[in-house]
Amino acid sequence: EDVECNLRLTSRQLLGDCAGTERTGVLDTDTGCPSLCNCEDYGMLLRVDCVDLGLAELPSTLSVFTSYLDLSMNNLTLLPNRALSNLHFLQELRLAGNYLTDIPEGAFSGLFNLKVLMLQNNHLKQVPSKALEYLRNLQSLRLDANEIASVPESSFRGLACLRHLWLDDNTLTEVPVHALAILPTLQAVTLALNSITHIPDHAFANLTSLVVLHLHNNQIQSLGDRFHLYLKFILNLKYLPPRSFHSNNIRSVPEEAFVGNPTLDTIYFYNNPIQFVGKSAFQHLPALRMLSLNGATDITEFPDLTGTNSLETL
Repeated sequence: EDVECNLRLTSRQLLGDCAGTERTGVLDTDTGCPSLCNCEDYGMLLRVDCVDLGLAELPSTLSVFTSYLDLSMNNLTLLPNRALSNLHFLQELRLAGNYLTDIPEGAFSGLFNLKVLMLQNNHLKQVPSKALEYLRNLQSLRLDANEIASVPESSFRGLACLRHLWLDDNTLTEVPVHALAILPTLQAVTLALNSITHIPDHAFANLTSLVVLHLHNNQIQSLGDRFHLYLKFILNLKYLPPRSFHSNNIRSVPEEAFVGNPTLDTIYFYNNPIQFVGKSAFQHLPALRMLSLNGATDITEFPDLTGTNSLETL
């Protein structure tokens, strides 16, 4: 049964500490547009664009009815604790291209309805797990192009609605199997442009909703002996371009590597020094239309494609 991930507002959440309790942080109750920013009024809610303004701190006059806030490409180095906590209608927050190295625990408290959080192109050394715990309705999280070297098991605890996760272009050396396993609604994850060397057995087996996985441009040299993905690749998913295992260091594709994936649509293995492909690696994939093994010039025996009868491009 799908997890219910809808807007959840109570009167206490709407009013918060505004009813007689002083807040810390830089926000006030002014409903005007912050200086230099561009604002668009959508009925009751407000879209605020503060991109590339050289801001070193958050605007001090953000409306409590802000639903979209773009602070990308500024000079932010710190998010004050609880500084955004009265933005209960905020659904999308963009902080890409700043100089954030850490995010304090309470930075996102009060953002009960945040669905999209963009933190790419910063200098984060780790997943800000304590800050993320408040984001129960978050659906899309971008942490790509940071300096994250590992993802502990509790990194995404509480993100029961997360669907799309970007971790590409970091310094990961292994698949964060345990951290991902607690994300039942995850549909797409990117781990490309890291330094991952091995994909363990059943690495993504718990991700029963996963439809897109990107592992290209790593240093993958081996796959588990029984590497079952439990996913299907979709070419037209608008959030992610169609890629898979290409441009790695994979030398062999084991027997039955993809058996048990009846909806698998596309497999890309090009630009790998593949020397061996198990005879049964690509059997019984009735929906497979595209299989790319370009550059696998050392293969001496062609795989048996029994049951894979929808191929259009090989």
